[in-house]
Amino acid sequence: MSLFLHLTLHVLSGLLAGYFVWKYYKKPTLTFGFSFLGAVLIDLDHFIDYFLAFGFNFKLDYFTHGYQFLKSDKIYVLFHGWEYVIIFLILGLFIFKSKTAKTVIFALAFGMLFHLIYDTSANEGMKFSSYSIIYRAENNFDIERLVTPEHWQDHKARKKIFTQ
Repeated sequence: MSLFLHLTLHVLSGLLAGYFVWKYYKKPTLTFGFSFLGAVLIDLDHFIDYFLAFGFNFKLDYFTHGYQFLKSDKIYVLFHGWEYVIIFLILGLFIFKSKTAKTVIFALAFGMLFHLIYDTSANEGMKFSSYSIIYRAENNFDIERLVTPEHWQDHKARKKIFTQ
């Protein structure tokens, strides 16, 4: 899938998440801003993976093709985690009392939730559990442990071509 289509679908999922929160809290700027943050800007963590693999020698084509995963054999994506959604929902339900705080927290949580739901269905080879930051950490962020055996074989074949 092209990067443009992938990002477009994340923007649309953010708008959908924002719509649900906006219908209840009626704060459009906060709602759509934070749902966008949760649904789209969550992907900024891919830059962390890239810079850990390549340092600050940035090549757009390497980034868009995910070569950082080929080089490092790791999947960090530190902002992608079911745990964050759960924490934000708990904060919104039980801790924060103001309408403004609840709007921000729920918009962020639903944006992230929709992003993760889309990623788990679109990113073939990634296990559902691999979108848990705790699970990734327990497995040392090793790609071999986080993807299906078929995807691991594809990864090794791509890596062979990449390193030639």
